[in-house]
Amino acid sequence: MRRKHLLCVIGFAALALVLGNSLEFRRLDDKRAEERASRFSPTEYARDFWDNRLPAALDHPLSAGELIRLFNTDMKAAIAQGRTLGHSRVHAYLLQGSGRVTAVRKDGLLVSVLPEDPGPEVLLCTDSYIAGNAVRDASGLVDVSAFSDTMKFNRISAEINRIVVQEVIAPFLKQTPQAGMNVRFIGAAEVAEDATERTPFGGRQQHDGSEDSWRLLRVVPIRLEVE
Repeated sequence: MRRKHLLCVIGFAALALVLGNSLEFRRLDDKRAEERASRFSPTEYARDFWDNRLPAALDHPLSAGELIRLFNTDMKAAIAQGRTLGHSRVHAYLLQGSGRVTAVRKDGLLVSVLPEDPGPEVLLCTDSYIAGNAVRDASGLVDVSAFSDTMKFNRISAEINRIVVQEVIAPFLKQTPQAGMNVRFIGAAEVAEDATERTPFGGRQQHDGSEDSWRLLRVVPIRLEVE
């Protein structure tokens, strides 16, 4: 009887030890997860994205001219070539192109990329502040499901856009861009499904002849140079 009692005591002690270790390991895993979350730096993530991951995605960007033609004539086909986050009706594109600067504005360069049309179709953003998620989403390299906190996901875009302003736009503006010069670019754009229902890119929204009357594809530059 005593032996049976002793075996029960030993068994309970072993079970308690196993459960205790499991709880300890679980607490340790939770602690490590919290530490990883606290160490997350949008600045470092964006830096690694820009330096080490994005360059490979820029090897085969879409043609800006061909995309604009698709946007203006077959939006369904254009949508199929973009990247979409969830069930959004906004689609992101990595594109490349070259063309003549038709005007220089505070917020960017108006560029004509279609040889058959002398008017501008593209606004190359060169402002000191870039908003939106074009570069992040067009690259296809950042998975929203990997982030439990959407604020962190959005802060990545802000940091990427800051790099664009400091390392792409600022050096380019030192060349004092002017109307008439030719530029070459690789960039990212976000386009809504109904973007060209009323006015195609490159079309006039008004008839007063002002530079603001053009319907323009907004492109955030990733590479930008005088051709």
